[in-house]
Amino acid sequence: MQLNFGGVSKVISSLADEIEDKEKKEEVKKEEAKFKIEVASSSVKKNNSEVSGDTSIQTKLHDGKYMMAISDGMGSGPRAKKSSSTVIKMLKRLLTTGFDKDVSIGLINSSVNLNSNEETYATIDISVFDKNNGNIEFIKNGACPTFIKSNNKVEVVKAISLPAGIVEDIDLVVYDKDLKGGEIIVMCSDGILESNNELSNKEIWVKELLENIETDDIQRIANILIQESIDNGLGIAKDDMTVLVAKIEKI
Repeated sequence: MQLNFGGVSKVISSLADEIEDKEKKEEVKKEEAKFKIEVASSSVKKNNSEVSGDTSIQTKLHDGKYMMAISDGMGSGPRAKKSSSTVIKMLKRLLTTGFDKDVSIGLINSSVNLNSNEETYATIDISVFDKNNGNIEFIKNGACPTFIKSNNKVEVVKAISLPAGIVEDIDLVVYDKDLKGGEIIVMCSDGILESNNELSNKEIWVKELLENIETDDIQRIANILIQESIDNGLGIAKDDMTVLVAKIEKI
C-alpha cells in the first residue's frame, strides 16, 4: 500500500483536534511571565531560483512557550520548498496543540519517508523559549548551529544528525540552557554557513561576525548576516538563506 503526506496529515489533524477539544474543557493555570522575547527575520532565495527551499516559523505554543523553527529542504526551488513547508506546517499543527516534541518530529520524519516516488528530506531546527523561567530548549535534526550572543561572547550550539526523511528512526539532539536576559539567539539555514568557502569550520565566520557586531537591533543583525553571506558569494546568493534572531529580556 502506498502512503503519502495527505493520509498521515489527516490522522495528525484528527489527533490534534482531539487535544484542542480536551484543552478547552480543562482549566490551565497560567504563570506570570518573567521574560519577554522579540524576534526578527531576514531571508533571500538562491540566485535565479523560483522560490526559496527554506521555511521558517515563529509562534506561541499551547503551554505559553514560544517556538522558532527553520526547515531547510534538500536543494532549492519548488521541490525543496515542498519538503520544508510540509515539515513546518506539521510541526506547527502538532506542537501548538500539545504533542510531545519527540513524538511530533518522529511523525514528521515518518511522513517525509512516506512521501512516495521522490527522494526528499528537510532539516529540523527548533528553539523553544519558556518565558516563565528563561529556559530555552534547542531541538536539532540535521540543522545548522545556533548562536547565543551575550555581550561580546558567542556560544555555539551544534549537533551532528541526519535530516528528517533520511532514516526510518531519527535520533533527535536536544540541548537546553537557562538564560538570564540580554542574550541574542541566532538561528540560520546552511546557506549562511556555506557561503564562506575559505574556512573548513563553517560556523567560525558567523561566530566572529556576531562577536564584532555592536548593535543589539535584531533586525539589523539579521540583515547584516544575509548581506555578509551574499558578499561572500561576490554579490550572488549561491543558496537559499534564512536567519531568525531573537532578543531575550527580563521583565
